Amino acid sequence: MEQWHSHLLRERVDQSSLLIQGNRACALGALDAGVTFFAGYPITPSSEIMEAMAEELPRIGGVFVQMEDEIASICACIGASLTGKLAMTATSGPGFSLMQEAIGYAIIIEAPLVVVNVMRVGPSTGRPTAPSQGDVMQARWGTHGDHPAIVLAASNVADMYRLTMAAVRFAQRFRTPVILLADQMVGQMRESFSPELVGRYRLTSGDFDFTPGYIHPELAREVRPPHVLGSDEHPHVTGLFHDETGFPTNDPDKSNEFLRELYNKVAHHRDELCLYDVKNEGKGRVCIVAYGSCARTARAAWRLAEYEGLPVEVLHLYTLFPLPVEIIQQVARRVEFMLIPELNLGQYAHEVRKMAEQWTTVIGMGKIDGTLFTPRELLDRIAELIGKYESV
Repeated sequence: MEQWHSHLLRERVDQSSLLIQGNRACALGALDAGVTFFAGYPITPSSEIMEAMAEELPRIGGVFVQMEDEIASICACIGASLTGKLAMTATSGPGFSLMQEAIGYAIIIEAPLVVVNVMRVGPSTGRPTAPSQGDVMQARWGTHGDHPAIVLAASNVADMYRLTMAAVRFAQRFRTPVILLADQMVGQMRESFSPELVGRYRLTSGDFDFTPGYIHPELAREVRPPHVLGSDEHPHVTGLFHDETGFPTNDPDKSNEFLRELYNKVAHHRDELCLYDVKNEGKGRVCIVAYGSCARTARAAWRLAEYEGLPVEVLHLYTLFPLPVEIIQQVARRVEFMLIPELNLGQYAHEVRKMAEQWTTVIGMGKIDGTLFTPRELLDRIAELIGKYESV
């Protein structure tokens, strides 16, 4: 504990089981991953991340700036990133919408940074203190044009810590913005949190460990190092298509090569990016595919299903994009149904359906009233599905 540079956990609590808010765990993860620059604008339900960074960054020689709005916040992070700083900002739905053009700019100039979006029910102002997962497709396609995207989703306080660390490392590794999604409940709830037991995520290529100080060997090599970093010459930075010198090009072949490399540096490395977990693997007739707070409900439903004799497994996705095609299709081949509960009207269910409907029946289950699913709601729907199947 003493070697951590963050003061966030210096509280009068049991050191083996710390009670901490999700948003503050996110800030802690950022600090322990090496973030030294944060620019942001307060917005519910993400403001505690900004408040924690305002407290902690000056203590370690970092820089915190409260900007005049979310557009200025992400632009400041892009500027800090181009100087070699690890930069992060945090917001919620309306602010995330304002950031979209700058996210596209960060993508095309290959500026590594992290954007945390603690989602609330929308659109517009919506209900700032109610949970939602309505920004999933905006996180993938919010900015214009064809582009890569790395989008992670946290389901509990420990995720807020370790997925923030993962986001920072993925941003460095692939030199691109990384989006971390959490809904209001995950960001503002408090849970026991033991930093020594933050655990591992599964990858199709094996376990990936994000405990403090751990660096995966794959993170040591670069993917297409951009001209704007590490050059002895003055770099030229532009949002236009550009060649290896950094200056704009209208050459069709070079434009095609540039954008495909930009896209493929993420799309071709799903084995390093797709984090997931499976409960009751290979033993379910129905698989609940879930992320964020819905994954918490799905896990509780699975435990209850064991007592009731319902054959259920759970695929918990921590990476939403790039699409975890391999693991979804592996599960689809062995189950009769996939049930996707979401706090939206089926945004990710649409993606799963495209990947899995060749092998199984995919059913979305949406909720947009600002409340969470209960385990009983999921189990009742599963029992209904199994009953319909057996009556045919």
